[in-house]
Amino acid sequence: MKLIQEYFRNATLVPLLMTIGALSVLALLTQSLQTIDLIVENRQSAGTFLMITILALPQLIGVILPIAVFIASLYALNRMNLDSETVVAKAAGYSPWQIASPVLRVAVYAMIVHLIINLFVQPFSQREMRKAILDVRTDLASQLVRPGEFNTPAPGLTVYTSAIGQSGEMNDVLIYDSRDPDNKSTYTAKTGSINTVNDKAVLIMRNGNVQYGSAGYDEADTNEIRIVGFDDYQFDLSEVMTLDPTLRLKTGDQYLHELLRDDRDDYAKRQFYEERLAEGHMRLSSPLYNIALVMIAIAFLVRGEFQRMGYGRRIAIAAFIGFFIRLLGFAVESAAEDDAALNIFQYAIPILTVIVCIVYLNGRRQAKTMFRIKHIKEAIGPQ
Repeated sequence: MKLIQEYFRNATLVPLLMTIGALSVLALLTQSLQTIDLIVENRQSAGTFLMITILALPQLIGVILPIAVFIASLYALNRMNLDSETVVAKAAGYSPWQIASPVLRVAVYAMIVHLIINLFVQPFSQREMRKAILDVRTDLASQLVRPGEFNTPAPGLTVYTSAIGQSGEMNDVLIYDSRDPDNKSTYTAKTGSINTVNDKAVLIMRNGNVQYGSAGYDEADTNEIRIVGFDDYQFDLSEVMTLDPTLRLKTGDQYLHELLRDDRDDYAKRQFYEERLAEGHMRLSSPLYNIALVMIAIAFLVRGEFQRMGYGRRIAIAAFIGFFIRLLGFAVESAAEDDAALNIFQYAIPILTVIVCIVYLNGRRQAKTMFRIKHIKEAIGPQ
């Protein structure tokens, strides 16, 4: 018995991994389309793009895992029916629950993994992704200059650098500042880097000089040009570049205790308390759909007579019901963001689905038993 059940479990586990892989690739492609504009606009590397995309994967897996388990269960049970494996198992004395138990165990494993992702992995990866996106948005060098080009980030200000290294250091820096017509100046330096000092963006230039004129810097005042060398010079960019280094977390980036905690002294958290509460209950309730959807597959494909013409109709009905229930769960979650009283239905939908499937399966077994007893009595006749 143990060997056959291990075979049934592996028959479900392999398509599950393949389905998760396929859906994850599709989800990553969708996520990458949202990220690629940010990367291109800020001229970041392919490594940064790949890291941000991978950090979004745990949240995507949390969404697709119940669907993947459902699809894998339908596939595995249908294949076992078509190959007459379930018929042989029933003929050998296996009950439908014994046949279904390996599939249910896979669903339980998926539920545990889903819960771990929701409670720990997702908020951690989402926070790291927010930090990476913030680093991209506050990459001052990429916003200010393009290597090998004369850039004008603001009227009257021209910036040039020959190259920008991996560390953000710029080579052969030149700045022409004519924002003040009466005090034009030109800065040249061998190297430079953009940093933040007291929450202000500054360009720190090294080993260079500044050329300026006391009464205006133009062709008529060439005799008034002064050149002053420097080892380090900080050029203020606060008027040119807006810098917001604050890391703002969304509801999907917070841990469960942060979502469910009602901080009455924090107005921002109080304002979005119902939204955070709905997110917290979703983290706890969504793993239950792994069991609920698999129970639907079992109800349609483990019970019933052998179908020589295939199980396409049963699979279609089961798929429709399963996807409808999952979409209903998403709708309830969205509605609970405005009404906290609806959070109970986030648990009720998957739990009621499991209960209905169990009643349906046990009811069919009892009905068949009573039907057989009736026929036996009719065959024996009155005593």
